[in-house]
Amino acid sequence: MPHEKAHPLHELGSVMEECANSLPILLPRLAGVIKDREEEFLGLGSTIFGINSKANTFSATASAMASSVGEGALHAAIGELQTRADEAKAVFSSVSSTEQLQGMSEVLGLIRSLDQAMAQFFNMVQTLKVLEITTRIESARLGSAGAGFTTLADDVRALGTIIDEHTEKIREHSHLLMNQVTSACERSKMQIASQKRIVEDMFTELFAGISELESMRTHSAGLVQDLAHGSRQVTESMGQVIASVQFHDITRQQVEHVEEILDQAVREIRTSANNDGDPGLGAWVRDVLTLQAPQLRQAQEMFSGAVEELISNLISIGHGIKDLHGKITAVAYADRKGGVSILDAIRHHIGDVTNAMRTTSGHISETSKTMSHMAETISTVSTFVHGIEDIGAEIELIALNARVKAAHTGDQGRTLGVIAMEIQNLSVDARARTGTVAEILNRISSVAERLSTLARDSDVSEMVGGIQGRFETVLDHLAGLDAELGTNIAHLSELSTGLVSQINALTSSIHFHELVSDQLLTLEKEITVLKDTFAPFSTELDTARQPEKLREQLSRYTMDSERLVHLSVLGHHGTAHEDGEVDLFGDNDVELFGDENVELFSDDNVELFDDDNVELFDGQPNAPKKKAEPEEDLGDNVELF
Repeated sequence: MPHEKAHPLHELGSVMEECANSLPILLPRLAGVIKDREEEFLGLGSTIFGINSKANTFSATASAMASSVGEGALHAAIGELQTRADEAKAVFSSVSSTEQLQGMSEVLGLIRSLDQAMAQFFNMVQTLKVLEITTRIESARLGSAGAGFTTLADDVRALGTIIDEHTEKIREHSHLLMNQVTSACERSKMQIASQKRIVEDMFTELFAGISELESMRTHSAGLVQDLAHGSRQVTESMGQVIASVQFHDITRQQVEHVEEILDQAVREIRTSANNDGDPGLGAWVRDVLTLQAPQLRQAQEMFSGAVEELISNLISIGHGIKDLHGKITAVAYADRKGGVSILDAIRHHIGDVTNAMRTTSGHISETSKTMSHMAETISTVSTFVHGIEDIGAEIELIALNARVKAAHTGDQGRTLGVIAMEIQNLSVDARARTGTVAEILNRISSVAERLSTLARDSDVSEMVGGIQGRFETVLDHLAGLDAELGTNIAHLSELSTGLVSQINALTSSIHFHELVSDQLLTLEKEITVLKDTFAPFSTELDTARQPEKLREQLSRYTMDSERLVHLSVLGHHGTAHEDGEVDLFGDNDVELFGDENVELFSDDNVELFDDDNVELFDGQPNAPKKKAEPEEDLGDNVELF
């Protein structure tokens, strides 16, 4: 490249003087790029921390829901409901209506046998009437010899009348027994049908409702687990966003470093003893200007990129929360169908079951009363049977009396002897028939007692209240959990809607990075213009460069990004090519970490900011300046972007 024409050094002095006059105008603008927007940065940080707080609440609520719906209180409550339903079915199934029906059928058969047995007494009464008439005829034939047989005929007629009366009363009570047992039998049939319907329908519906409830709980548990996992990812993403909020601190430090070195350049120009132009100072000022333009460009790119990434991350978080909102609304195990929730339906089924159990208990009580009435009727019938048995004894006495009188009449009383024998046979027959009736009544009484005991043992009326109470307890618990879940769902829905709205409002309102970027690029151009005013003196300035002073500047950097820009622009010693590029690894370059390298964090390091430095977050520009304490991780700040 052809050598540029050398210019008098006094012209260099004029260039540096112009530089010293221009930079003080530029420096306040540079200082205000970040500081003038401190309130915006603080507002952004405050808003993001508020969003993070809500995101943490969102995650905590979702995790609590996952615990309850998964294997927690809701799972246990549904298990308790299943246990209570099994208990109710076992109690209901213990009612033996079938056995009662079988017993009543047996009683009906015995009553029919009783009617058949009592029908035989009608023949006996007819026979007694015939014997009465025969006795009267024979007594009339014998005349005075058969006068005593008239009394015998009267006795036979009276016995027939008594037997007829007793058999009629037994028949009436037999019909009463038949009606009682038939009515009880019909109730038992209805009870069996009701039990079958309850077992097949009501309990089936109840268990189906519980199964659906558990199925929805399982489905909801999966959704809530996904919701909890997604909410944790949201909080993790928010943590990364919060960590990236320090981008404005990093940019401020870079800008302040540029401001610091440019201010130093102004001071050194103005305190220079050589008004005609000091080549060494001129070389250093030129290199400082050459370096600060790319430093500002890098600060602008990092700042703009960090804000854009922040906006992108927030938008991504908003989309994630919006996706989770769909899962929130899907979590509702007491979902309503036709206006009735599953819990309401289960409560209705349980009401049907307990009402049916009460109805069954009523049927059983009626059956028990029927058995008691049967016992009373059987007891009454037994008295009539005993009366018939007494009549048998009287018939036997009459037969004996007839034989005696027949013997007294001699051959004339043979006919009466035959009549006496028939009366004797009737007494035997009466005893046999009354024995059969008594046996039937005893069997009816025995079955009735068994049915009465069975009815008492099957009476679940006292148990129904306890079963219903336990059902109500677990249903109330489930209703409470349902309400709590509904509250959490509403809370999560409100949180998610609010978070999405707040994030959208925030991301759409962030524009300061565009203004900051424009300001930094404008300042970069103005510094570049000042740097270009030194171009006519390149030959003299390259010869007079001050590498040690540039190396001192390199040691002041606190971030790797600044060191990399310095090295890429000026090299370790500041030996630049004619085109402004630096060969970092040329033959004359010193190894970055060789023996002659200046330790970045050695004890000999120059402090980043002298006593006149202003605190980074101090809102008072005229306050005494303090030294900035270097932080170990500042060099890694670039990794955030």
